[in-house]
Amino acid sequence: METKLHINRLSRSSAAETVRSAPSISSAFRILTVLTVGILSVAFFFRYQIANGFTLLSGDRYDGFIELSILEHWYNVAQGFSHWSQMNYFYPVAGSLGYNEGSFIYGLIYAVFRWSGTDQFLSGELVNVIVRSIGFFAFYFASRRIFHISLPWALLGAVVFTISNNIFMHILHGQLLSVSFAPLLALLVHNTLQALIARQRGALILWGSAFNVLFAASLFTGFYMAWYFAFLGCATLLTWIVIAGSERRRDLLTILRDEALPLTILLCTAVAVNAPFLSVYLPKAMETGMHPYNEVFQYSPSLLDVVHVGDNNLLFGRLQAIMNHYFRPGFPSFSERTTGFPPVVLFLYVCATVSLWWRCRLRVCDKILLMQAMALSTLLTWALTLTLHIGQFSPYYLVYLLIPGAKAVRVIARYQIFLAAPVIVLAVLYLSQNSLRIAKPLLAIIAALLVVEEINIAPPLSLDRFHEIAWLAAIPSPPSNCQAFFVSAARPEALFGPATDKLVSHNIDAMLIAETKRLPTVNGSSTFLPSGWHLESPDSPSYLAMVKAFASQNGVRGLCALDLQAVNWNTRPFAEQPAAATQRYE
Repeated sequence: METKLHINRLSRSSAAETVRSAPSISSAFRILTVLTVGILSVAFFFRYQIANGFTLLSGDRYDGFIELSILEHWYNVAQGFSHWSQMNYFYPVAGSLGYNEGSFIYGLIYAVFRWSGTDQFLSGELVNVIVRSIGFFAFYFASRRIFHISLPWALLGAVVFTISNNIFMHILHGQLLSVSFAPLLALLVHNTLQALIARQRGALILWGSAFNVLFAASLFTGFYMAWYFAFLGCATLLTWIVIAGSERRRDLLTILRDEALPLTILLCTAVAVNAPFLSVYLPKAMETGMHPYNEVFQYSPSLLDVVHVGDNNLLFGRLQAIMNHYFRPGFPSFSERTTGFPPVVLFLYVCATVSLWWRCRLRVCDKILLMQAMALSTLLTWALTLTLHIGQFSPYYLVYLLIPGAKAVRVIARYQIFLAAPVIVLAVLYLSQNSLRIAKPLLAIIAALLVVEEINIAPPLSLDRFHEIAWLAAIPSPPSNCQAFFVSAARPEALFGPATDKLVSHNIDAMLIAETKRLPTVNGSSTFLPSGWHLESPDSPSYLAMVKAFASQNGVRGLCALDLQAVNWNTRPFAEQPAAATQRYE
């Protein structure tokens, strides 16, 4: 009898343990599923680099080298060799970091890989891998937390966002991958607002400070995507205020008044963490005047660019080529304006926006007000960036004139890359809310199309890793009496073409050499250039005189010349009879 009772007790105990362990098993399975899908999605995005063994990488010798030089700068800063705001190019101009994107978060990740012994080029690509991984998981958690999308649909959205066609085509501009931080920023904003509404001051300060730090770091990493986040965020807030109704507006004012102290603390925190960014970029903005509107206008997307997915999109590339042929013959198959969306995700986004608006009209919008505000603000801000290209008119001109930072954004069409996040989440939200109304076979087809239509079959890989490693290694160490250098002859390899190469090839190579050798150069390249700097063409008869004048005006001493054709240094570049080369490398 006692034995039977003991067995019964053991059975009940075992059953209880099984019940208690069930949630953990379910949780473990969910975590494993998310990790597996995330790894596969990121691996698919970088499938061509993985297939070639990371020998041919994204980017090129133009933008790719500029970004690598900035990443190497942060590695030098981490080791104590450089001041954080002073690059080794455009020497000795103060605050030279302000002429390009800051790549701050990228630089921190890059430094870890460099410390581990990884070369510059592979480290740069691995930074992209890490950043895209952050995008997948941030999108998944934002979908679950903010929009309460079920796990399968949240995973689908994260996959589509990670492999999206428009960012795949523009991976040569590595800073645009910072769109990956947008869902994480949105998640921090959501948690901050939740704490504000619940009047949890400690949580409000914690989450708000976390947002301030990440947003400041994002500004310092990729200005475009951080500015777009602020642009859409402010538009969403204004839209919410308009559609929320008087009672909600009064409640909001009451909360803001009651929580004035923690909000003031957050405002002070925001000023403090953005001070480094402002200290570097505001002076350069005043110096350069930023981008003139006629230049900005050239990069504004047209209505056709909304669906401009490029000729190499797997499903719709051929259709895109036909559309360009008939509606705008001669338009390039790829340009800065090739940032559009495939039709399925675009159609679902439109359905979501219409559905949200209709549901609000039926007075059941209490739970969907945020989603409606985001959908409408996405549509309105998107419309502001579009233009019919009639004369110089565009509604974006008002944004350009009135909103701080807008004049620093040259390529408006990149806003469509940022809009991938809200467009995809709204499309997936619409599917999840209507999944029971759609036949399962049709639902499966739509879900599959969402993924497949994002596939692009032309990888933008132009950086030959081992070739560039060998090229850098062949450059001898500078003579000990060299305190700075300039490139006296560009390397013979073509970059884009003679007209462009003579202006930028030597300057961009000099940037990476300067950061790698930790020897400053008066050369450099960026959208904006220092005042009085005119070192564009080493083949020009006046080039040496311009270098000498710039060095004299800026007090540069110990200036040497680096010949990238003969691959040697000259310690007396301005002498009538130049000194013999220190070394020659074939």
